[in-house]
Amino acid sequence: MARLRINGKEVQVADGATLLEAARAAGVEIPTLCWLKETGALTSCMICAVRDKSSGRLLPACAAKAVEDMDIDTDCEKVHEARREILQMLLDEHVGDCEAPCSRICPAGLNIPRMLRHIEKDEADGAARRAKLDLIFPATLGHVCTAPCERVCRRGQYDTAIAIRQSHCDASMPFLDNTIGQDTRRMATGLSVGIVGAGLAGMAAAWECALNGHACKVYEKRDCAGAKLRMLPQEQLPSEVLDAEIESVRALGVEFVFNCEVGSEPSIASLLEEHDAVIVACNLSFTAHAKLFNAKEEVLHVRAVGSGKKAAREVNAFLADAPAPSPEKSFNSNIGRLQPNELEGYAVERRKNVGQTFLSAVPSLESARCLHCDCTKPVTCKLRRYAEQYGLAPQISRIMERPPVAPIQAAQNVLFEPGKCIKCGICVEIVRASGLDAGIAFARRGLDSHLRVPFGAGLAKGLGDVAERCVQACPTAALSFRDAEES
Repeated sequence: MARLRINGKEVQVADGATLLEAARAAGVEIPTLCWLKETGALTSCMICAVRDKSSGRLLPACAAKAVEDMDIDTDCEKVHEARREILQMLLDEHVGDCEAPCSRICPAGLNIPRMLRHIEKDEADGAARRAKLDLIFPATLGHVCTAPCERVCRRGQYDTAIAIRQSHCDASMPFLDNTIGQDTRRMATGLSVGIVGAGLAGMAAAWECALNGHACKVYEKRDCAGAKLRMLPQEQLPSEVLDAEIESVRALGVEFVFNCEVGSEPSIASLLEEHDAVIVACNLSFTAHAKLFNAKEEVLHVRAVGSGKKAAREVNAFLADAPAPSPEKSFNSNIGRLQPNELEGYAVERRKNVGQTFLSAVPSLESARCLHCDCTKPVTCKLRRYAEQYGLAPQISRIMERPPVAPIQAAQNVLFEPGKCIKCGICVEIVRASGLDAGIAFARRGLDSHLRVPFGAGLAKGLGDVAERCVQACPTAALSFRDAEES
């Protein structure tokens, strides 16, 4: 047995154990990208670097052996800096989106590709549910939103952008009188939230807080909710659409108090005394208070909804005595605009109906035009998780020019996206151990190195009957299932 210290904690492991195993015995998690129990240490990524305090050297924890009296630091700044540099290099070569450009730009956070997949599969309730939970007022926004998502839709580089705004509007209209989304409401917390202002920001905040189990009361100086929206022509925004979506907020138990000008009667002090938290969702300003939060009633309607949701998240964290939500978005790798010479190779497996639109007649065919730029493994992708963990910016700043987009390859229900491959070698080892004739291997060297099936055999033959295991073991979404997606 060998005794050593991991971050000051003494641990004893069997002779021959690695520093990775010693760290886990000490309850310390070390990041890995190219290590798997069944394949062992491949030492291709070095993200598992740790520091030997006696020598000052960095060691790969997956391969370095635990030795008697070692003193190992897994969490110092030198280790963190080494891991950040490794991640920067890997992400410099990474060609893939964590989130679709359309979803990323939507101020209210609609998961557009997922909604479109529901529509494509004729899953009407699924599409309406996604739109409702993300947008809160999907039909109203379908009439008044300026559709910033469509301006960045990558499909527009081929013919025309997907009709996203019309899609979430049409998906929502049949469910206006439905309680869709309300089944996600949590148990009553016994806490209350006051919201000043019954515009989209205020009502969005009320919806989100009510779903989290808080009693909500909305104070509005006018005699109705959504007063500014009601000034729009009927042909632009039918009043029955707005009324129905306001009613869905009221159906959560949200109380509206009209003709009530906060600041005079009631005073903000009385609201702070009555409620556990107060959200100001109008142009009023008050002295800062721990229980006081703000949502901006933006001119851009979808941004107002996003502002209300953000304020609600802050309030929910405050009332739960949890850390305040990060103001930054999740880390996002972004391909950016495709170059002319990349158009032919991008999303070959997903391009349909080039040069045609079907929205007015067959919404499912219009949705099928979506290129699904979003990643299929946004949650379990280790590269994304570590980029967030080690403080890389919400979006990578590349040191070198982005590599060109490579076509997606397919093998039955498995997709291989070469641009997302970090060349860890795990799938190579899994296939090699299975004894397949063809297998999969690395071709070329340096930056040109890439995975391929030898002798021109297809991906299906290269992965054989271990394709599913390779997908499960892949640390990114380089290998994924065609019809699977994480949430």
